[in-house]
Amino acid sequence: MTDTTLHTKYRPTKFADVVGQDTAVRSLRQVLKRGLSHAFLFTGPSGTGKTTLARIVAAEVGCSPQDIRAGEHDAATNTGIDAMRAIQEMLEYKPISGSVRALIIDECHALSKAAFQSLLKALEEPPTWGYWFLCTTEPARVPAAVVTRCARYDLKPVGQPVLLDLLDRVALAEKINLGEDTSRVLTACAREALGSPRQALVNLAMCAGAKSAAEARELLQSAEGARGAFELAQALVRGAKWPEIQVILADLADTSPESVRHTIRAYATKVVLGAKSERAAAHGMSILDAFAEPFAPQDGISPVVLACGSLLLGE
Repeated sequence: MTDTTLHTKYRPTKFADVVGQDTAVRSLRQVLKRGLSHAFLFTGPSGTGKTTLARIVAAEVGCSPQDIRAGEHDAATNTGIDAMRAIQEMLEYKPISGSVRALIIDECHALSKAAFQSLLKALEEPPTWGYWFLCTTEPARVPAAVVTRCARYDLKPVGQPVLLDLLDRVALAEKINLGEDTSRVLTACAREALGSPRQALVNLAMCAGAKSAAEARELLQSAEGARGAFELAQALVRGAKWPEIQVILADLADTSPESVRHTIRAYATKVVLGAKSERAAAHGMSILDAFAEPFAPQDGISPVVLACGSLLLGE
């Protein structure tokens, strides 16, 4: 196997490679063929292909790989109107390479009300060389005025048979030999992916060295706690409300509080270092401060709950 992670190596770069989203792909082909839209909204669970499809569509309309990378922005660190105006300015000039510019806004639901408002005219009247791609796991938080200006695609969790076929092909190509337990390990990897091709490939890479199905399940259960901690970090950064945080915390009840703390601090540090506004930096710093002190293992998830409460509910 190469040093490239499986989910990166096998990330689709053209429509033919996309799995489990046939209806969306067929529609996108027609929309592009007829030139019907310059603004797209992709919704759906994490890892189902929202940003991947945005990149593919951007390439299909003529955006160069360099410009696609330059046009990607994370709304969690660019929440305000000033950041969004700066991003919009990229569309004022024709691209140096390629024929179009594409702006991809991941987790767009994290944008402020003012930032969304500033997008309305840009989405409705982009220049001939400009394309917008908004991606979100929480479509209910995207204003209706934004939704109606976009060609909307709701991506669904990918079925287990499709994920199993993907894993089988990748395992064969990468010469991943799991012996007599291969079928059961691949099934576990697909089941624990919860409809996400990306997560299925992450699971496969994690279980590549497993000696049995039981060992693979143990590895995947450990990874579930890590995913929950990362989900909590993302929720705190985007300013999720307490009911959502409660649900995530409940799923982390049996996870090491220190591992959760380290995950959150690592994510918040990345947010602070990449912040485009003082507000985003200050929010990231408040998260770092709340999770600054080590947590005692014997206290279980309680210190994590307390830290989250101090952030969302006040001291």
